[in-house]
Amino acid sequence: MKQKIFNAIENDEKIKLALENRTNIKDWKNFTRTHFNIIAKEINKKVSEKVTENPVYISDYLLLGKDKVENLAFQFNLKYPAEVIDYLDLSSSNKPFNWISGKTLERYWTDDSVKPKDLKLNVLLTYLEVPIKDWDEWKYYSSPNTFKSAVIHKPQITEGNDLIISPKDKIFFKNIRRYYLGSYYLYYIKTDNKRIVKTPFIIKEEGNKVVIESTSEGHRYKSTVIKNMLKSLYVVCTNLDWEQEEEVYLFNIGLETKPEVIFGVSITLTSKSGIPVAIKNVLIKQSTDVNYLDNESETEINFNSQNSNEEESTIVEYFKKVNSQILFAEYCCTFQEFKESLENEQFTGQN
Repeated sequence: MKQKIFNAIENDEKIKLALENRTNIKDWKNFTRTHFNIIAKEINKKVSEKVTENPVYISDYLLLGKDKVENLAFQFNLKYPAEVIDYLDLSSSNKPFNWISGKTLERYWTDDSVKPKDLKLNVLLTYLEVPIKDWDEWKYYSSPNTFKSAVIHKPQITEGNDLIISPKDKIFFKNIRRYYLGSYYLYYIKTDNKRIVKTPFIIKEEGNKVVIESTSEGHRYKSTVIKNMLKSLYVVCTNLDWEQEEEVYLFNIGLETKPEVIFGVSITLTSKSGIPVAIKNVLIKQSTDVNYLDNESETEINFNSQNSNEEESTIVEYFKKVNSQILFAEYCCTFQEFKESLENEQFTGQN
């Protein structure tokens, strides 16, 4: 019954579109390895999306054999094989995870004596979005209606603030939920460069959304936008006590799964002159209890004070040693004024 699956692949609109500008050859038996590599890339991208949406493809060994999954779990030092999905690179469009290779597709289409492996047929059926319950019918039985049962395209799922998110964003937010929810202290330097602010910063889940709450200058802030920006956490928080005032945060998340200290910057305006400023931020995790710091307010730490609190003394030492804790955006000027300010060492962008 492999021909039924192959016919569906050959007639898939996305694959035909990918090949449209690359070849005039119509008979797949005459395709080169390059053509099959293009086809494999399309298949692998789509299958990665499906696996991200439905981890059962991994946990039930439908696309990768049990030995392969267990070896990956051992390689990643995981307790449960089902956790492998969080460590596969399923987000790359240019180099998607290799569920099936162009070499394998070439053998299947050009050599009639080759019997496709069951797992590889599952990969093709996953690409075609055939429901798992119908796989046996496609693979082993003839049915005139089977081809019509494949669903070609489905809309992407929305999450958070009703933004359309990609498969890599789903993985990103899954990791945020798994590893980053909790209570933190946020540390940053005041724009006068003499004091360090210590304030509660909470990452939690409300309904199906990841939400961030904090305080600044005695005002309460809550996130209105949270998104993945090249594996950094981008957050826009709105002031709940002062209309139309916002703060923007960028935290360098990367691939850390045991975050205790997180570094980033906040972008805001100076209180007196309203100059845009980027301020270095440090988050230190306090507890797995999400609401642990809910009732606390911000405090200030003097650079020169003696501090017996290990966390606070470490933060003071950090800010003393790190250059460019605060970057200011100067006012617009003429090019001549720009040159003169450099000569006078007045245009540094730093406090």
